[in-house]
Amino acid sequence: MRIILALIVGLLLAPVARAEPDSFGLGSGQDGALTVAAGSAVVIGSSAPLRLAATEGRTELSAPGLEVAEGDLVMVHQTLGLLPLPEPGNTKPVVVPTTGPGRWELARVVSVDATSGTLTLTQPLRFSYPAARTQVLRVSEFTDVSIEADARLSVKPWDGKSGGILAMLVTGKVVNEGRIDADGAGFLGGAYQAHAGLKGCTGLDLSPALGGSERGEGVAGRASGSKSVTGRGNLANGGGGGNCLQAGGGGGGHGGIGGNGGRSSGADGSRVEGGLGGAPLSYSIFDRFTFGGGGGAGEGTGTDGTSGGQGGGVVFIRAFTFQGKGVISASGLAANTAGTDGAGGGGAGGAVLLRSGDLLACGRVEARGGAGGDTKVSDQPLGPGGGGAGGRVLLQGAEASTRCESNVSAGTPGQSGFTSAGSHGAGPVGSDAGTSVGTVQYIEQIFQAPLQPVITLPVGGEVSTTTRPRIEGKAGTDGPIVHVLVDGREIGMVVPGADGVFAVVPVAPLTAGAHQVTAWAESLGVASLMSEPVRFTTPQVVLADGGVVDIAVLVVPMNGATVGPTPLFAGTSSNGISVGVVIDDGPDNIVPVDLLGRFGYQVPESAPLSVGAHKVSVHAHNEAGEDGPFSDVVTFEVVVAGPDGGTGTDAGTADPSMPMMVVPAQDASVDPTPEFAGVALPGASIRLELDGVALATVTTDAEGVFRHQVGADVALATGAHRIVAQVVTAQGEAGLRSPEVGFQVRGPTDLDVGCGCGAAPAGMLGLWALVGLAALARRRARR
Repeated sequence: MRIILALIVGLLLAPVARAEPDSFGLGSGQDGALTVAAGSAVVIGSSAPLRLAATEGRTELSAPGLEVAEGDLVMVHQTLGLLPLPEPGNTKPVVVPTTGPGRWELARVVSVDATSGTLTLTQPLRFSYPAARTQVLRVSEFTDVSIEADARLSVKPWDGKSGGILAMLVTGKVVNEGRIDADGAGFLGGAYQAHAGLKGCTGLDLSPALGGSERGEGVAGRASGSKSVTGRGNLANGGGGGNCLQAGGGGGGHGGIGGNGGRSSGADGSRVEGGLGGAPLSYSIFDRFTFGGGGGAGEGTGTDGTSGGQGGGVVFIRAFTFQGKGVISASGLAANTAGTDGAGGGGAGGAVLLRSGDLLACGRVEARGGAGGDTKVSDQPLGPGGGGAGGRVLLQGAEASTRCESNVSAGTPGQSGFTSAGSHGAGPVGSDAGTSVGTVQYIEQIFQAPLQPVITLPVGGEVSTTTRPRIEGKAGTDGPIVHVLVDGREIGMVVPGADGVFAVVPVAPLTAGAHQVTAWAESLGVASLMSEPVRFTTPQVVLADGGVVDIAVLVVPMNGATVGPTPLFAGTSSNGISVGVVIDDGPDNIVPVDLLGRFGYQVPESAPLSVGAHKVSVHAHNEAGEDGPFSDVVTFEVVVAGPDGGTGTDAGTADPSMPMMVVPAQDASVDPTPEFAGVALPGASIRLELDGVALATVTTDAEGVFRHQVGADVALATGAHRIVAQVVTAQGEAGLRSPEVGFQVRGPTDLDVGCGCGAAPAGMLGLWALVGLAALARRRARR
C-alpha cells in the first residue's frame, strides 16, 4: 500500500514543478551605452521562429538563425496560436487564454550550438511553447540609451514568423528626443488581389473565386477552420476582407474593435459587404502582450486596389528612468494610398510597455490605429477601408500619468472620392460591440522587484516531527503573492500579512526524508529573487493528525444535479492522501489527493452510467491506507447523452472579502447553459457580469458559496465570453470585483467531445472546479 501511495504522490508532484520566474529587473547592462545620432536610424533585436516545440521544465530552445551568444538574455514569445479557432465574423471580445498567444518569459543563455541553433538556458522554462507559432528574440541590455532629435530606434517588422518586438532593459536612463517605435511591425494586413468583377456575392468565409478578399492577420492567424483566408468575416482581431465588387476591408482590432469596411460599389447596389472589423482582445498586460491586428484587403478588379495596413508591434522597455520629449510608439499603419478599387482597412495599434524605476517622462506614447484606405473614383461610390482600433499601453513610474501623454485613438475610416458619399459605410459597428479606442493603464509607483522572501520555519537542519510541517517566512508588505515551493515544486500561494509574515502548511503529507523549501514573491507580473533554501528532514513514520482522517467533501456534482453518463466527481480532503469514490454502493474508485487537497474522478467513456437516478459518496484514506468517514450521500440523475462538461480550477489563497469565480475555470469549454459558481463571504450579495453586462445578483450561502444556472431561454452564443463577480453592499454600492474569467461556449458539434479530464491523473489536477477548497480557505482566513 505504501509503495502505491508513494507512486501516487510522485505523479502528483510532477505536473506542478516550476522554474525560477522573471527576476531580471533592469538587466545586466552588458551591451553598454547606445546612442542613436541625429538623422540616423538603428534597428535592434535579432529574432527567429521556434523550430521545435519547447515544453515546461526544459532548458533548451531550438531557434536556428538567432544572433545570440553565451550570457545573452532572450525572450520567448508565443505570437500566434489562438485555440480553439474562432468562427469568422465573431466580433465579440476575445478572451486570450493564459496558455495562448501573448504569453512570454525571459531566459538567460548559457551556451549556443551554432550548427543546430540550439540554445541552452540557465534555468528551465516556466511554460510550454508550440513550434512555428512562437518566436525567440534577443533582449538588449544597455547601461544608458540616448536617441537624439531626428533619430529613430526601431525593430524588424513581424514577417509572419518572427520580429515585431522591440525589447530592451536599461540599468540607467533612456533619454529620447527622437523616436522609438514598432509602428507597423505587428500582424500582417490582407494582401490585395484583383477579381473578375463579381456582383451579388456574400459570405463570411468566401473564396477568392467567389469574390472574397484576404483578411488581416491576428492572434488566430488568418486561416479559418475551413482553411480559407478570405471573406468579410474577421478572424479574432484580424480585420475581414471586402466581398464582391469594390467593397472595403475591415480595420484590425486590439484594445478596441476595428471599423467595418465600406459598402460595395454603386454598380453592385452599395450592399453591406465590407470586411468586419477585428475583435478586441481581453488579457492582462502584466503577463501577456500581443500585436495589433492587420486590416483586411479591399476588393477590386484592377491593379490599384489596396491591401490592409499592418498592425502595430510591441515596445517593451524597463529602465531606471525615462527622460526627453520624443515619441515612443507602436501604432498601426494606414492602408495603402487611394486607388480606383475597394480600399483596405487600417492596422490596429500594438502594445507599449514602459516600466521605470524612477521618473517616467516622455513627449508622447502612442498605440494608435491606422486610417482606413480612401477611394479616388469620382463617378460612383466605392468602398473605403475601416479604421484600425487603438492598442494597449502600460506606463509605470513616478509621475507617469502627468509626465507622459498617451494616445490610443482609433484610425479614421477611409473616404470615397464620390461627392457626398463620405465613408460609404466604412466605420465602427454598433454600440453594443464596444469602443474602438485602446486602453491605457497607469501605475503611479516605481518599478521594482518585490523583496526577496526569507524562510524562518523550519530552521536549517531541523528534523520535523510531522510530515506536514508549518512553513513560515517574511516578505515585503506592498501586496505581493508569495509562492512556496518544497523540493522545487509549488505547494501553495499566500498573501503576507501587514507585518510581511506568511505561513503555509502542506495539505498533503511530504514523503519521509530530506527536503528543501524555498519561496519567491510576485507583484504586478514581476518576481523577486528566490529565497535562500532551507533544508529539513521529515520523519520516517508519522501519521498526520495522529492517523485520524477527516471527512472528505464532495463538491461536484451538487445534490440533485442532472449530468451526463460520464460525470466528473470532484472535491476536497483536508488531510487524506487518497479518496475512494463510491457510486451506487459499488467498489471504491481510488484517486489521489493532490498537494492542494483536491481530488477528482471522471467516469470513463468505456463504462458510462445508465440514464436515471444514482448516488455517490466519498471517503479519504491516510498514509497507512486506513479509511476515514464517508461523506453525506449525494443524489444525481443522468438524463442526457454526452459527457459532463463542468471543469474549473481552485481559487487559491485570496482576500476572503473578495469574490472569486471558480466555475467555469479560465479558458474552460462549456455548454451554452453553464452554471456559474464561486466563493465570497457568507451572506454576501454578488452581482455577476457577463461580457460587461449585468447577468444576475445572487447571495452566498452559509459556506460562502454562490451559484447561478443559465437557463435554456437565455443560452449563451457559441464563442468567447467573460464573467466577473462583484460584491454589492447593503447600500447598493459596487464593492470588490473578482478577477475576470474567460471561457468558451462550445458549438453543437463539440458537445459530444469529452473534456479530457480522464486522460491521466496528472492531467486532471488543473481542471477540477473545487468550490469547496476555496470555501475552506476562506473559512480558515476568517478565523
